[in-house]
Amino acid sequence: MQSLIKTCALPVVLLGLTACGGGGGGGSKPAPTPVPSSTPASSVAPSSTPASSVAPSSTPASSLAASSIAPASSADASSSAASSSVAGTESTQTAAVYANYSVAAIDNCGIGISAANKTFAIFADYDSGVQNQSLSSLNVSGWNHATNGSTTEWTNLKLAGSNYNFNANAKVNSSCNSVDTLDMLLVKKIADWDRQHSNGFERNILAYGYKFGDIENLVFDVKINSAKTSIPSVASIKTTYANYVNAATVDALEDGKVNIGITLGDSTNLNGAIIFQLDQTALSDQWVRVTIPMSKLSFYQEINYNRTPKTLADLSNVVIKRLLVVGETKSGAVLRGNINPWSTSVPETFKEMDLSFKKIELQLK
Repeated sequence: MQSLIKTCALPVVLLGLTACGGGGGGGSKPAPTPVPSSTPASSVAPSSTPASSVAPSSTPASSLAASSIAPASSADASSSAASSSVAGTESTQTAAVYANYSVAAIDNCGIGISAANKTFAIFADYDSGVQNQSLSSLNVSGWNHATNGSTTEWTNLKLAGSNYNFNANAKVNSSCNSVDTLDMLLVKKIADWDRQHSNGFERNILAYGYKFGDIENLVFDVKINSAKTSIPSVASIKTTYANYVNAATVDALEDGKVNIGITLGDSTNLNGAIIFQLDQTALSDQWVRVTIPMSKLSFYQEINYNRTPKTLADLSNVVIKRLLVVGETKSGAVLRGNINPWSTSVPETFKEMDLSFKKIELQLK
C-alpha cells in the first residue's frame, strides 16, 4: 500500500451503550444508549444503551456551526501548531481549538503513516497493512435496524434499508492513498426514541485491559461523504413538527449538522460519552482529525435509564470494555419526550450521515 465541527460534552445524561430505546429531547424519560439490533434494548446493560441519552453539560460546542465558531481563544488556536513532518507525508494543518476538542484538516492523507508511540488503534491502517482487513477479526461489530422488516417505520429513509448495513470488512479508500477505511451511513431518528440509533458500530477491547485513567485523548480521522449524506434543516424540522412541538424545542434538539456520538463503557453500567459536531457545508469530502481530551467526556453510571454523574477520577481504575459510535442529534435527544400524547402517526424524519473513518485511536498517558 502506498507509500469537525463540534463536540458536546454530555454531562449528566450521556451515551451509554443500549441500542435504541430511551427517552429523548427534553422529555421526562432519558434515552438509553445504543446497542446491536440483536440485543433487545431492555436487556442491555448500560454499557450498551442508546447514545441518544446524551445531554450537554452546558452549551454544547455542537450547538454552533463549525464554520462559524471561533476557537476558545486565538491563543489556543495558534498554540495548536500543525504537525511537522517530511514534505509529502501526512500532516495536519493548524487545529481550530474549541471548548471540548480540536479539529485539524489533514494534508497528504495516508502517505507515510505509522503508529505513534503510546497509542492504541481501535481501527487504523498504516503502511504495509493488510487491505480490505476483516473488521470482525478486530472484534468490531455493528447493527442495522432498518432491515427489520417494518415498511412504515423506515418509509422516509432516502435509500433501501440494506444501504445502512455494517460491513464486516474495511474498504480501500482512493481519497486517502488507498488506506483501509471503516465506512458507514449512520442514521439517527428525529422523532421517536424506539430504535432511534438506527444503526452503528462498536469494538470490544476488554482483553487489552485499558482503563479510563490510561487515556489522554481520543482521536478520529474522519471524512463526511457528501453524496449520500442527507440532513434535514432546522427550518424543515420545524415545519414537519409544527403541530407537535414549538420552535424552541427544535432549536434545542438540532442544528442540521453532522453529529457523532461516542461512548466508552465498562462491563456493567459505567460510561464516558461525548457528541461532536461537524459542519458538512464546510467539511464535506475532506479528511479532518478530531482530537478529544479524555477529560472532556461526561462520565456517569446508568441503572434502569437513571444516570448518576461521575468523574473521570471515579472511573480511573475501571477497565473499558468497548467503544461505541452512533449518529446523533445535537443534543443526543429526540422529540418524543415533548410530544404528549405520542402517536405512531407522528411522522419520522432521519439524519443520514455517510462517514469514512481511517483512524480511531486512543492516545495513552
